[in-house]
Amino acid sequence: MHESVTYIETSIGASTCTYRRWRNFLNTSMEGFLWICGAIGLLLPLSIFGYICFEGVNHLSISFITEYPKGTPLGTSGGIMPAILGSFFLALIGFILSFPFALFGGIYLSEYGRETKFAHVVRFFVECLTAVPAIIYGLFGYAFLVVFLKFGVSLIAGSITLSLIMFPIMLISIQEALLSIKDEYREAAFALGVSKIYIIRRVLIPRAWPSIVAGIVLAVGHAIGSASPVLFTASIYFSKGNVSLDQPVMTLPTHLYYIVSEAISMDHGYGTAIVLILGLLIFNLCAMFLRKVGSLKQ
Repeated sequence: MHESVTYIETSIGASTCTYRRWRNFLNTSMEGFLWICGAIGLLLPLSIFGYICFEGVNHLSISFITEYPKGTPLGTSGGIMPAILGSFFLALIGFILSFPFALFGGIYLSEYGRETKFAHVVRFFVECLTAVPAIIYGLFGYAFLVVFLKFGVSLIAGSITLSLIMFPIMLISIQEALLSIKDEYREAAFALGVSKIYIIRRVLIPRAWPSIVAGIVLAVGHAIGSASPVLFTASIYFSKGNVSLDQPVMTLPTHLYYIVSEAISMDHGYGTAIVLILGLLIFNLCAMFLRKVGSLKQ
């Protein structure tokens, strides 16, 4: 009997030891795998940006940023200032057109129609809009704005098209930012007898501001980097930088597309890509600063 008990205890101890070794092996393997995935997530964008900088940094200069394209064929020399201005005004006007609707729509979905069927239907279709390829927005903008409404290929047609791209991203971000605020703030404000509008304006939006800024950055950055929507609605091969709502403009993504697809100048292509990436990085850093300021004010 004593020998049987000893054998059972030995077997249990061996099984426990084996289980611990297997558990430690799995934990170590999973941790290593996660570190590898994290390193890939860090090294992949850095390697792409590093390669572009290595190829094009020698071509960057003040004249490249401040002049307009020159040479024969056009784009082999000169700069990209008209493309910078075109991208800036397209994104600015698109943001101005879309942000008020996204803000008020997000407020309605989170504060007024949170549990209604209508709000769920709206949220479903808005989520569907975020998954629509950018080329579809471009074709819609061309068919409806350029042809049907006779706006022509112009800054206003491209801006409206980009606003359609920004709108669903910002609306969902604003809704989620407001929903993430604890209901205790709403209940405390209602207990004081203040109106819902006052709560939204003085309590909820200031607290949700960092997340709202993050959504704006995501939407505007996505719109600036899209070439296909403005390719059909606002883009032109060459411009001297004159900006007008009824005239087409140059943009950084489409300029990059033209000079690379036509094999005009790979040096200009790499330089344009660096400017586009740096512009997005600066925009994101400014947004991070605004988020930090907003967080400190809460």
